[in-house]
Amino acid sequence: MNRIPFTLGSIALLVLLGCAPKNEGPSEATVPATPTAPAPDGVLPNSYMDAAAALSVVDLDKAKVSLTKLASETTGEMQAKAQTAANATDVVAMRASFKELSAIATQMHLPADYAVAFCPMYKGGSKWVQKKDAIANPYYGKTMQTCGSFVN
Repeated sequence: MNRIPFTLGSIALLVLLGCAPKNEGPSEATVPATPTAPAPDGVLPNSYMDAAAALSVVDLDKAKVSLTKLASETTGEMQAKAQTAANATDVVAMRASFKELSAIATQMHLPADYAVAFCPMYKGGSKWVQKKDAIANPYYGKTMQTCGSFVN
């Protein structure tokens, strides 16, 4: 009698697996855009760090210039996210886009004097890359400029 639930469960699992979409190879319509190397040498461009520094002091004009430069220096997903951040019309939108950009940036090879920093308070926790000195939080700017710590 105990075998019936097990057997029925096994059959249900097999049916579900049989109904799952099969990967018959990539096609242009189904292959997600894969991020290409953001910089030729795989090192995060300085224009990213310039944008972070500008956001930390709420210099929107300098941040836009840096993000536009970053978009021209990179490709793929990094380029798209940098352009989205550069096109933001206010600091709130720019910071939200910068968070998405930073998710890529924190995975790249960093210059020797830079590290990943983390702010636990911005949108459930947010990372960014900056010089290894005093924290300069790009998500809160002058309001909470030193909120965060280095995580590597």
